[in-house]
Amino acid sequence: MNEELAHRSLQCWWCRYRTQTRDHLFKVCPELKVQQEILWAEVREESGRGKSRFKIQDLLADGRCSQAVPDFLSTMDVGRLAPAEEDAESDVPEWELRERRKREEERRVEDRGAGRRGGTTIVPAHALFHGIRGRE
Repeated sequence: MNEELAHRSLQCWWCRYRTQTRDHLFKVCPELKVQQEILWAEVREESGRGKSRFKIQDLLADGRCSQAVPDFLSTMDVGRLAPAEEDAESDVPEWELRERRKREEERRVEDRGAGRRGGTTIVPAHALFHGIRGRE
């Protein structure tokens, strides 16, 4: 695994800037400008602070931004559940997929309580920022 990571590029996946960092993605990547504007408008509304007043680690930890950050990440295909095969090629809106995933998670929690196992692999967003992928 370490060898595989060592060969991966640090270059931004979207704009090809030399280094893809959280700060770059959340604040300055020109390919994500529209999404960034929406994110920071929501953050400013919830917290009263703009992007120049936030370190990304503080943004991720701020409970007032708990919906704005996942919404931003969902526009980037980062940190989301692997879609079920029927969803993979469909034109289902993101909000509907989110509701389906929520219901699936509720069912999994109920199943665990009943002693059954199963589910979808979840790859945390921070792992994807470093090029780590789930099992395929």
